Amino acid sequence: MTAHPLFPTDLDRLPHHLIDGAGHSGAGQPRALIDPATGESYLSVVDADPTQVGQAVASAKGALRGWADTAPGARAQVLFRLADLIAGQADRLAAVESANVGKPLSQARRDVIRAVAYFRFYAGCCDKLNGDSIPLGPDQTALTVLEPVGVTAHILPWNYPISTLARGAAPALAVGATIVAKPSELTPLSAIMVAQLALEAGVPPGVFNVVCGAGDVGAALAGHADIAHVTFTGSTATGRRVMQAASAPVAGVTLELGGKSPVVVLADADLGAAADGVVRGIFFNAGQVCAAGARLICHRDVHEALIERVVERAEALTFGHPLDDPDLGPLVSASQIARVDGFVDRARTAGLRCVTGGHRVRPDALPNGLFYAPTIFTDVPADSEIARDEVFGPVLVTQICEDADHALTLANGSDFGLVAGIYTADASRALQIARRVEAGQVFVNGFLQGGDTVPFGGMKHSGIGREKGLAGLAAYCATKSIVLNH
Repeated sequence: MTAHPLFPTDLDRLPHHLIDGAGHSGAGQPRALIDPATGESYLSVVDADPTQVGQAVASAKGALRGWADTAPGARAQVLFRLADLIAGQADRLAAVESANVGKPLSQARRDVIRAVAYFRFYAGCCDKLNGDSIPLGPDQTALTVLEPVGVTAHILPWNYPISTLARGAAPALAVGATIVAKPSELTPLSAIMVAQLALEAGVPPGVFNVVCGAGDVGAALAGHADIAHVTFTGSTATGRRVMQAASAPVAGVTLELGGKSPVVVLADADLGAAADGVVRGIFFNAGQVCAAGARLICHRDVHEALIERVVERAEALTFGHPLDDPDLGPLVSASQIARVDGFVDRARTAGLRCVTGGHRVRPDALPNGLFYAPTIFTDVPADSEIARDEVFGPVLVTQICEDADHALTLANGSDFGLVAGIYTADASRALQIARRVEAGQVFVNGFLQGGDTVPFGGMKHSGIGREKGLAGLAAYCATKSIVLNH
């Protein structure tokens, strides 16, 4: 158990899985959860096995009709109560999320508050899922009704466990669908805790199930015959496998996958604001963010001045145990830090210029922690590995552009298309770039400064479908058309 005074000491009382309203021990592989700031194990959990996955899906299927037939206003009240319960447990949930993921405590608390906001937003949508009437003539009446799609699977990432759970579970529950969530094997705790609170809020047994484990558990869930829709957040490679598994039950998919997001800074930009946005965009959560601004595309005239500001800010960032709320916490696992180190070493071997960072950091009090220095490579060729592939760590590369058209060419020169940023004083030029850049979400003069009611999702290798906002309801609704002849 991690010895930090903010860390809860009773987590060994949590069940490993929640199926049909009851806690269960695992029947699969045991695994230790590791505090990435210390390298110490603080809890042992046991994965679900295929039988338990089947039990969870069967429970969700059995509960579907009752939950779907619950009056929309009643569903809304349950979700509002769940939001209130999560808010009431915000400190505890944030502490668990912080130590489990390795993210600074203030960032973890922000994630918990985002989860609260998702449940409140979608609770307010429950009684507003209106159908349409379609004019066919005087002898026919046509209408559409929105029905829950069925049992939904939610396969979650390790970098934002609680907020990603909420942004999928909340709209699914709002429309009357039931869910089986599968958190990452690295970060399973908050999903179990939220599912327990859901029961307390009045969500009926079987409506909200959680099974934990690694990729084999996710594959069994995504490919189960009774799953109607799979929502997955993670790498593009794993997303392809999830999509293939979901083809067995012919389930719908929402895939939020990888990114290599560009931040374009033109010569007339406010360099102070741009530097702040670049630093936040790549070093938040130690760069372990699908939407991270990993490629800085900067006009030649201001490139050196901007890099000087970004390096100054990066080198001032502090390290420490995430529960002490430093600027930078550790990466989530030894394999993740090895991945980042591999990208950096290969870039150096290729002769690329690293102007800061590029190495592990070992704070005196946390010598076994998985910390990595903020790292910046400048003037990187577009075809190099580190400019092309997702590192998923605190590593920024820069590319130099000559004008707005060149910047757009560089921005679109990627297999990914999740988000993009633009810094310029010319609003017309910003809108022109925003309309032509290949990304699902674009931020102008404030990278990643938006709201969770704004639709989010990617194109190209960054995914399929949209989450957040009203658009997030669509995946969980099936439109039924009814024609009455009279």
